[in-house]
Amino acid sequence: MAKRGRKAKMNAISLPSIGSLQAHVELRQIDNPLHNPAHDGETWNPKQILAAVNVKESALVVLKQRKLINDAQERAGEKFRRIWEALGGAGAGSFDYSREPVDGGGPRSALSDSQIQAGIDLAEARRVLGIGYDVMVKVAGEGKAISELSPNRTLQRAYTEFLKEGLTALSIHWGFDNGGKLRKNQPEDTSPVRTSLL
Repeated sequence: MAKRGRKAKMNAISLPSIGSLQAHVELRQIDNPLHNPAHDGETWNPKQILAAVNVKESALVVLKQRKLINDAQERAGEKFRRIWEALGGAGAGSFDYSREPVDGGGPRSALSDSQIQAGIDLAEARRVLGIGYDVMVKVAGEGKAISELSPNRTLQRAYTEFLKEGLTALSIHWGFDNGGKLRKNQPEDTSPVRTSLL
């Protein structure tokens, strides 16, 4: 006859225990992805919902929390990450015509229109960023922390400055920030229209 054992105690699940050990999860109000503007104002259709958010998802989120980058720079970094991920994280692969297809597998599918556009956008970003492109790839694209790039504090500060300058350049290039050159809300031109009679 088997001995009766004690029931295992269940530990309470806490938010920090969800995800990886480096995750820092907090409950935050976010925009509701299922919000329907046609039913705006209904109680079952809120604009914002409470969700668990990893506030250390990327180095960009951490820099935004420390107020080292502004909203336009964060949006530019997020767009760069979406472009990088659309290409599979390492750019578009090329066709290898020398390889024979494996049994059951068809030929490699062609690139989609979104991947082609992402490749064009990534080439533009590389042209705009110049030497800061590698830092942008590692931090915004691959999601590495700046401390992972180098243990040297001086180099970490230099990488942070490269990243901030690159994010500023991309935010101006993609129209998230006007760089202080133009007014955001320009008044309409109300001067009378001159017409010439022929």
